[in-house]
Amino acid sequence: MRAWCTLSAVAGIQTIQRRRLATELRALREAADLTLDQVIQKVKIGKSTLSRVENAQVSVTTRNVTKLLRLYGAPAEKAAEILQLAGEARQHGWWLDYSSTLPSWFAEYVAFEHEATQLRAYDVQLVNGLLQTTDYARAIISAEFPGAPPEKIEDRIDVRLARQRILDRPDPPRMWFVLDEAALHRPIGGPQVMAAQLEHLITAAQRPSITVQVLPFRQGAHMGMGVSFAMLDFSEHPTVVYQENLSSAVVLEKDYHVETHGLAFDHLRATALSPADSLAFLRMRVEALLEQGARESTE
Repeated sequence: MRAWCTLSAVAGIQTIQRRRLATELRALREAADLTLDQVIQKVKIGKSTLSRVENAQVSVTTRNVTKLLRLYGAPAEKAAEILQLAGEARQHGWWLDYSSTLPSWFAEYVAFEHEATQLRAYDVQLVNGLLQTTDYARAIISAEFPGAPPEKIEDRIDVRLARQRILDRPDPPRMWFVLDEAALHRPIGGPQVMAAQLEHLITAAQRPSITVQVLPFRQGAHMGMGVSFAMLDFSEHPTVVYQENLSSAVVLEKDYHVETHGLAFDHLRATALSPADSLAFLRMRVEALLEQGARESTE
């Protein structure tokens, strides 16, 4: 996945908790047969604010949630559940500390990534950011932002490394990566950096929570040609598909999109080398890169 290129309001970040809260509040309002106009007449909250709350665009105070629950006649058990959810939705995610670095569309993905129970990713040209070494990430980000001052480059590297902390959680998300062979041949940072990156990938692939497969050139045409994507699964929210372009990203949630990408990913991992054969393939690439680096150092 590419790094980020634009910046918009971080306040608009949609987390899974915020989306769940929005769904619950909207369902309760509709069950109470109340319109937005009727609600704002009874509760001191702006119509635009309430609309944005129900669209998961802004957080809402516990006080206002309590007023809404009372108005909607929510049962005590349901009200307690939603109040807890409202508190979680207002928690300060670590990514908000990088508001001057992250555009909201990527911050939203980072929030989803942080909350996911499973991630499935297909990457065409680069090793996934969750598995990148510092030097490899620095080479990518420096190339993507050639005019950026060094401190901004380092900020972006810090974010990438901070994302990787989910790998060391007591309950890390299950991760399945399919990597196109093209990503193994592009010499990001030169042979030594690339060899170290692939060695890091080999080490990561031996974690119980991580599976890595290589999709070799010899397999020819396949369902995912030219399109990197990630699928994120959650314990209490439907699966979402994430795709980036040069200046923004899209989150796809409709059943058709999720099913299409799920089918594509199943085809990709069935077409790719087995996890064991993928590790052997990666080791061969490391040896080739080290030999290349040794030759270049003597020339």
